[in-house]
Amino acid sequence: MAAKEYEQGAVDEGIEETNEQDAVDVLEFELDTDGFCVEIGYIAEIVNCGELTNLPSTPPHIEGVLNLREEAVKVINLKQLLEVGEEYADEKLIVFKRKDGADSRLGWLVDGVRGVHSFTPSEVEAGGNAPGVEGVIRRGDDFVIWLDPARMRI
Repeated sequence: MAAKEYEQGAVDEGIEETNEQDAVDVLEFELDTDGFCVEIGYIAEIVNCGELTNLPSTPPHIEGVLNLREEAVKVINLKQLLEVGEEYADEKLIVFKRKDGADSRLGWLVDGVRGVHSFTPSEVEAGGNAPGVEGVIRRGDDFVIWLDPARMRI
């Protein structure tokens, strides 16, 4: 499990309280109208996506590279990777912490950010065999798909 620490700039308002010690904090976001989340420990910051530099000979889900304060961030079109919708409404970019030994960081394009929430293991249902899907979190009639960036095939 990723560390619970995150850098300044990560979204931290709206954290829901829970009584279980093993609660997990996640950042919930939208692709079209569908809810997704990722564990907050992976995230460095959330920014508006600016102008991208195209990368030749890359898979179609790689949109390009963003120069973020003199650091390269490889931008992933999450909708194309997950086959969810087409055009982005707002183009927020979830920027991940740098992996050890990586020459650039990754960022996921999303339509919007819902906020940071906590959930407990009892709220998680199996996510099937889809690469990178950790599970499904049910909230009443709604659900959120929990993604694990370390297990995704990017």
